[in-house]
Amino acid sequence: MNEISEILKLHFTQKKLQAGDYFAKEGQYSKTIGYVEIGLLHSYQIDHKGEIVTTNFFQAESFCGAYYSFYRQQPALEFIKAITPAILHIIDYDTLQALFSVDLRLNQLGRLAIEEVCISKDIRLSKMLKLDAKARYLWFMEEYPDVIEKAPLKLIASYLGMKPESLSRIRKQLIS
Repeated sequence: MNEISEILKLHFTQKKLQAGDYFAKEGQYSKTIGYVEIGLLHSYQIDHKGEIVTTNFFQAESFCGAYYSFYRQQPALEFIKAITPAILHIIDYDTLQALFSVDLRLNQLGRLAIEEVCISKDIRLSKMLKLDAKARYLWFMEEYPDVIEKAPLKLIASYLGMKPESLSRIRKQLIS
């Protein structure tokens, strides 16, 4: 693993974001993906009513990116914005592909990272479809305790498919 860490250190560059800074913007090409060292970001889209719909949270020790844009080399479908100050280690598409082609271990590491992203999206979709609002929030509290502490209520509510007022009521019920 040390050899891989050394290769990654050579090819990833550090990017610092302040709260409110964008890592990706809808309609623009996302040329890099990143590994979040510290901080919290969220991805979102604007729905047909003009409202923000949070689609993901990116915490420390996770990969972050507008994956459709990065891997398909197409305009991004979403925005990614820092909620807190963050430090990411980023890599561009061509460099990543070159590393994947020369080192099987790095290729496997990349595949495992993408598998985690896919599994996480599948789990969230299942929870959104099968659980009621209270159960979704309880699941979220268990899975994302750091996000509960750092993200605004409206972003969490949006991620869970509810209005902030509904989430506030659920939170009050749980405290009682």
